[in-house]
Amino acid sequence: MLAITAYAETVGTVTAQSTRMSPGTLRRHFLLKPGEEFSQQRYEQAQDELHKLRVFKKLDFSATPNGGQMDIHIDAQDGWYIFPMGFFTGGSKSAGGLSLAAGNLFKQGESTFLFAGGGHDGWTAHAGWVTPKHFFNLRYTHLDADQRFYQNHWMNIPSVFSTADDKEDHADKLLREVSGTQETLAFTYKYRLSRTVRLALRPEYKYVSYQNGQLDGGKHHQVSFGLEFSDDIRAGMNMGALSGFGLTDKKQSLQDLPRARSGYTGALSYTGGGDFTGSDYDISKISLKAAWLLELKTRHLFTLQLHAENAFDAPFSDWITSTDLLGGMGRYDRELRGKRGAGLSTAFVYYLLRNQTGLLSVAPFYELSYVDTGAAYTPHSGAGAALMYKLWRFPLPFGINYTHNLQDGSHQVGFVIGGAF
Repeated sequence: MLAITAYAETVGTVTAQSTRMSPGTLRRHFLLKPGEEFSQQRYEQAQDELHKLRVFKKLDFSATPNGGQMDIHIDAQDGWYIFPMGFFTGGSKSAGGLSLAAGNLFKQGESTFLFAGGGHDGWTAHAGWVTPKHFFNLRYTHLDADQRFYQNHWMNIPSVFSTADDKEDHADKLLREVSGTQETLAFTYKYRLSRTVRLALRPEYKYVSYQNGQLDGGKHHQVSFGLEFSDDIRAGMNMGALSGFGLTDKKQSLQDLPRARSGYTGALSYTGGGDFTGSDYDISKISLKAAWLLELKTRHLFTLQLHAENAFDAPFSDWITSTDLLGGMGRYDRELRGKRGAGLSTAFVYYLLRNQTGLLSVAPFYELSYVDTGAAYTPHSGAGAALMYKLWRFPLPFGINYTHNLQDGSHQVGFVIGGAF
């Protein structure tokens, strides 16, 4: 990356050339605009935003002082890709899926994805479109949403891709079971207001049916509004790398940092339902999420996540769950549910290997949540570690995860694709 030694107060001209994108499109994705304040930090952030598009084989930047301004030129080689991937998981229950990802097909630096998969308890399909300004996602899920109630407030986790059989593993503690199904159709839209702020909207059609009219069957239609903040969180997925694109910052990523740096992300959202959404039930929930990341000079990562939710008014099927309040690092076959709760998670990602081929890491973690189960706040905590490997030319990290539930003593070992951050 070019170091700027001369001082310039504002950005002068911004010119660009590329292979597929028009120069105007490339300049639109570059965050620095003519007439704006110029600084080394903002210049590097603008470069990072282009790297994150993951559609370039080459990205060169130059900045030239010109009469108190800084003229910027971008030389890019962009391409396109279509990447299919299938996966299968086994265990007490099996599941599988097929995904198709594409990038820059329409010469806008966009990413497109399709996915369909299913298992023992149901199936799901979703499609998405992502640009620097907009995010669209449409998802449909059909699930056998059986509810099993265990001693000490535990319940099963209805999930399309659950590979553990809680009914078999905890049969001696089962108190009651209610059979049911659930179908959900949800559309998510996010709009980027600035480099760090996004607005989110999520209308959701949800219908639940329980055997013999038990529990809260019927329409649970709802809509969520959210505000999201994020800054200096390292980009995760690299879908274009297999086709040779998206590796423009690999050399930079393999180098140690000049100093440790931190980033943050946060989200505040409100979910409502009732007559105005066509729901049979009144629903009113608020959620607050926050995370802080520290990246050491040697690229090892420390993460801390916090999550709190309060259901001011919600039927049983829309209660707060302990697993949602955790950081998503552990694997569990049962959870707690209640009207409100809070959780925290922490992990340390240590890179055992960093080279031109890929990244090998081990990540010990601990997570804890408390849920108001009626009489008191009940804890759900777990500890474990994930061993993950990411090839530069493979789109997702993969590995194995071990989780020990510190409340009921259960152990889970499973295959993992993807991960937080």
